[in-house]
This record gives sequence, C-alpha cells and structure tokens, in this order.
Amino acid sequence: MLREFFEDKYVRYASVIILALVAASAFVTIDKARHGRTVISRLELKNLDPANAGINIEVTQPWINSDSVLMFDVRKPLDDDRDFDRFDVTRCLLQCAQALTDRNFSRIYLCNDGNRLYYITGDDFKQLGQRYKTGDNLNTLGLYVELPRMAHTLNDSVAFPQHTGLLSSIADAQDWNTMMNNLMP
Repeated sequence: MLREFFEDKYVRYASVIILALVAASAFVTIDKARHGRTVISRLELKNLDPANAGINIEVTQPWINSDSVLMFDVRKPLDDDRDFDRFDVTRCLLQCAQALTDRNFSRIYLCNDGNRLYYITGDDFKQLGQRYKTGDNLNTLGLYVELPRMAHTLNDSVAFPQHTGLLSSIADAQDWNTMMNNLMP
C-alpha cells in the first residue's frame, strides 16, 4: 500500500518539493549560525550615522561559548551603487565602540568576509568608544592612526609596532592604511 502511494506521480512531485524546502531551510539555518548573533544590525548602524547606509558590516557574537567575544566583519557592498572605503570602516568601528561602551568584551575580532585577521582587546575597544564619544575632531583623527597600535595578530603578537621619532606619524598612517586594506573586501 505504501509503495502504491509513492508510485503516484503527484506524490513524488510533492515529496521532491518538500525535500527541497527542507534542504533550503537547513542551508539558511547553517548560514545564520555561521554569522552568529547580531549585536548591531545594519539598520542600527545606519541609525548611528546616516552615512553608514549601504555599508555591509556585521557586528555579531559567535553562537557558542562567546559572550565576551565580538566579531566586526567587513563584507562586500550590498549595492553596486554604494561603495565604501577605509575611512567608512574605521568610522563604523569607532561608532560601534561608542555604542557598546557599557558592555564588556575580552576580544573584538576584525574580520574580512568572515575571516579573522586581527583582534583588539576589550579594554582598548572600550577606550576607543569613550574617546570617540568626546566628538573632538583632532581626537578622532588621532584614533584613526592609533587603531593599528591596538591591533594584535591571531597568534597574540602586536600587529603593528609603535613608532617613535620624527616620522612616526607617517609610519602610523601607513600602518592604518595597511590594516584597513587588509580588512576591505
């Protein structure tokens, strides 16, 4: 009886459609799990600053074992008409740090399309947010070039050394440029 039921062509078509729907929903679930829990959505990022519209940055926490870890993931632009640059990414990072100053994190991973490249300690991230909150333009410019000094590689070494001397600000700017170029999709 069961065999006769599945020999009916309409039942076979319906079975294939149901299987396809189950597979598609499993793919969406796995994709969401890869990205983690959203901490700051794209809409919230846009609400922080209208200039953030169209910037594809995901601020998430991994699903497992990680209330103290934050992922700042720079992804390809959603819209071909909207491109964003290193300054936009840095501004978004500083705005996220400002918005999350009341939360404690141990590490903030800076990622390019899901791949972790650098991390910043939670204390440095909190300091960035507090300093950005002052709104002083010179302070903000200083934060841009200080950011690479706060970055660490995934093997816990300092990503960019602290420069001294007459040309240190030029070297700091070059480090920022290198770091942001690595983060850009």
